[in-house]
Amino acid sequence: MSANVEELVDELLADLPPATTPAKEFLGAQFDRGLAWLHYPKDCGGLGLTPKDQQLAQSRLAAAGAPISGVKNPIGYGMCAPTIVSHGTDQHKKRYLRPLFTAEEIWCQLFSEPGSGSDVASLSTRAVRDGDEWGLNGQKVWTTLAHLSKFGCSWPGPTPTSPNTRASRHS
Repeated sequence: MSANVEELVDELLADLPPATTPAKEFLGAQFDRGLAWLHYPKDCGGLGLTPKDQQLAQSRLAAAGAPISGVKNPIGYGMCAPTIVSHGTDQHKKRYLRPLFTAEEIWCQLFSEPGSGSDVASLSTRAVRDGDEWGLNGQKVWTTLAHLSKFGCSWPGPTPTSPNTRASRHS
């Protein structure tokens, strides 16, 4: 872990002692200082470093008793945030990543279907373009964290007329 990251972690812990700082406040400051996901770009709660730097910083924060974002929002933290960083617009990143990290907005997954469970390759839900918007056609059996969630993430299959339908089903 770079000396700069060690200094940033030390400053965060000194400025906001985990034992006396509300979790959302601590996690918000962690995000704002680029210590949320160190391997993410600077405008996404990171510093553009490596996953190893992330692991080392997170270990130091956990040892100090700091709250851990992924505990209250595991699907948002582990599945939705990487998708937003990789495929979202700058507006999406700015709107969703910080409250996702602080667990102010919980996310759920929208996978489980009759006959598929959570096997993403066999999902039958499809995205259908309707003008400037997309509609989802499908059925869910259960949704992890739905009762707590403000948002959900889904990875629907292509429409049957999509040129990539055959490739996506056979790759």
